[in-house]
Amino acid sequence: MEETKDLVNKVFDIGFESEAKFGGCAQCVLYSLSEIGVPIDPAVIKAATGLAAGIARSGNACGALTGGIMAISCLAGRGKENMEDTSVSGNCVDICRKLVDRFMKEYGSCNCRDIQYNIMGASFRMYDAEDRARFLEAGGHDDKCTGVVGRSAGWVTEILKEEGLF
Repeated sequence: MEETKDLVNKVFDIGFESEAKFGGCAQCVLYSLSEIGVPIDPAVIKAATGLAAGIARSGNACGALTGGIMAISCLAGRGKENMEDTSVSGNCVDICRKLVDRFMKEYGSCNCRDIQYNIMGASFRMYDAEDRARFLEAGGHDDKCTGVVGRSAGWVTEILKEEGLF
């Protein structure tokens, strides 16, 4: 098994490249994790489609964060078979909080529009074609949101390793 640092570097690169090529931050986090062997069901990747650019391009909760939360929840979360077990959901939430804390420390927010402002000096209404074009001109898919996706995937990898989930 590769060392955690090597896996983090690898998943960062996959996340960065997939966001640049495909877009869809939440999906790209999940995709990159699946590419390093984290057992993510393809249906989960598909289910993350609408989370792009802060949930349906609204600028709200960052897709790279929500994709990471979905990944952690796939491994630590409560399933249909154990819905009554609140200790499972509580433990999963505690683990997910580690990712939220990293986003807050790095970006000062968990919201897409705030993170955009933090890394690009402006936020963009991604549902507006002209504003989305300005986002691309500002490097959004060159080295900005691509880095957020890569870091999120890396942080999730570290958290999963720390928790013994991967």
